[in-house]
Amino acid sequence: MRLRTVLALGAAAGVGAASGALWASSGAPVWAAALAAPETKAFWYASRSTGWVSYGLLWLATCLGVSLSGRLTRGSTAAVLAELHRFSAGLALVFLGAHALALLGDRYVQPDGADILVPFRFPERTAWVGLGQLAAYVAAAVYGSSWVRRRTGYRFWRGLHYAAFGAYGLGTVHLLGAGTDVGPATGTAVAASAAVVAVLLGLRTWDGSARRASRGEVTGR
Repeated sequence: MRLRTVLALGAAAGVGAASGALWASSGAPVWAAALAAPETKAFWYASRSTGWVSYGLLWLATCLGVSLSGRLTRGSTAAVLAELHRFSAGLALVFLGAHALALLGDRYVQPDGADILVPFRFPERTAWVGLGQLAAYVAAAVYGSSWVRRRTGYRFWRGLHYAAFGAYGLGTVHLLGAGTDVGPATGTAVAASAAVVAVLLGLRTWDGSARRASRGEVTGR
């Protein structure tokens, strides 16, 4: 990972910490009372909103990864998109962590740490949530592989990156199955985003086939 990505993620974390400090110095007592109320849904809303943001960032990272792996972009544009790909993937994991942690405060389900960390143990919509937990671990493994790329080698790193499609697919199924607020608009948005990924994959496949055919013609001459 490049230094700029680390600094950008650090800056995002710093802004979050500063916002938290500002909140603590101003309206903390009022908010604390509201969050402590037995009937509060604040944690559920927090979990859903951060989950949606994480999914959007995961989708963006997937689209950028497909574009870069298929060499659909060139030159300086590719460098910028590569940096954005790394940043969006890392930020997706940050919001994913917030998504999971917010569930610990949910008054209705009342999960514990093991329910959050162990796949298929969550007490509500177990199967759907379990798929989301698997998606989280796969996404974290793919992202973490960049840190050890020099040790594992390019071939292993590239092969493991194909698992990112699994993380995106599992995350999509989790969103549609575990969400209690999923409706027609949600389904349309998810379908449209999946269509974009499918189109990019098609272009990547076509580009790869064209390049292989071109090399074959050159070799045959």
